[in-house]
Amino acid sequence: MERRQILFISSLHFWVDAYSLFFPIYMVIAGLDPAWAAMITAVSSLAANGLQPLMGLWADRLRGKLPVFLGLAVGAVALSLIGLTRNYALLFVLVLVGRLGISLFHPGASNIAGAAGRGRGELSFSIFLAVGIMGGALSQPYFSVLTARLDNAASPLLALPALALAFTYLFAGRMVITGPRQSLDIRTAGRIFRERLAPILLLLAIMIFRYGFITAIAFFAAQLFADWGFPRLAYSAAGTVYNLAGAAGILLSGVVAHRVRLRTLLVISQLAFLPFFALLLHFGGRSALWPAFAGLAATGFVLNLSHVPNIMMGHRLLPEMTSTVSGILMGFAWAFGEFALPLGAAFSGRFPWAPGLSSGLVVLVALPLLATLLTLLLPREEPLR
Repeated sequence: MERRQILFISSLHFWVDAYSLFFPIYMVIAGLDPAWAAMITAVSSLAANGLQPLMGLWADRLRGKLPVFLGLAVGAVALSLIGLTRNYALLFVLVLVGRLGISLFHPGASNIAGAAGRGRGELSFSIFLAVGIMGGALSQPYFSVLTARLDNAASPLLALPALALAFTYLFAGRMVITGPRQSLDIRTAGRIFRERLAPILLLLAIMIFRYGFITAIAFFAAQLFADWGFPRLAYSAAGTVYNLAGAAGILLSGVVAHRVRLRTLLVISQLAFLPFFALLLHFGGRSALWPAFAGLAATGFVLNLSHVPNIMMGHRLLPEMTSTVSGILMGFAWAFGEFALPLGAAFSGRFPWAPGLSSGLVVLVALPLLATLLTLLLPREEPLR
């Protein structure tokens, strides 16, 4: 396993995911309408992430460094500019451009991370994902602290670390997108994909339902704790707690993935979170901060045990096109899964026993349960083991 390569590409992933979660905390700080903010996120995600499979195919054909470099640089700059405006149209443009950059980054970077595993792809990929989640975990405190001290208009300064790292990678990094010696032509890629279409579509549906619920908790965490009456420091840390716990879950899944059937790990993850989610709602509604954080962390940990298995099963199905399959599973999952956000916002406050956005999250519990039913349709043995 190439440890230096894994750590470096993971550090790039750290910053990409850090910028990806600026908008949810800005929604709370700027007092934006959660329904409008959720719609901006969902529509921009559909547009940007819907293109991610094509970006993955482009990365598989182009190879090199350019997709990863451009993805990090464009995503960082666009999403760091949101503090300059509260205009919903401008915010949509910035979030869309930022999402396009993030979508460009992930397929090629996933290819590099998996290849660096040298036979331990599950472990190297789990490290890559976990470090990215850590970036997301520190995203909202990073944005909140700087803008609290320097004002929202200083948010463009947040792009500087990522830009420095992106140019370091471009001019000094040795990692490139890899694949078969001969780059796949469109006809060959299409034939390979058609032969394995049915299991890929099943994995995609599972990924969409899983991701829809996971991202809804991450997106609404700050607003959820604000609805419960917790102060800014507490609600700004909610996403951090959730995402750090999710990173731990991803790391554990990478360690045990070669010992446990991936299908089994998916089922466990998609069901075992339920009691912890109930504890989150129970203690949050009673203004008990630390027990609510514990429930939130446990929920994030268990839900993210399924992330590596879901993607690695796709990699095993299409080893010739790992960037493409990453683009399909992650891109379409992000594109369609994030429509859970306006759905959850629409049910905000519907149940008297679940104030604010907790009502919406209760409705969205149906998504991982549907994912579990689909997981049971997967073959008992892992594909192409």
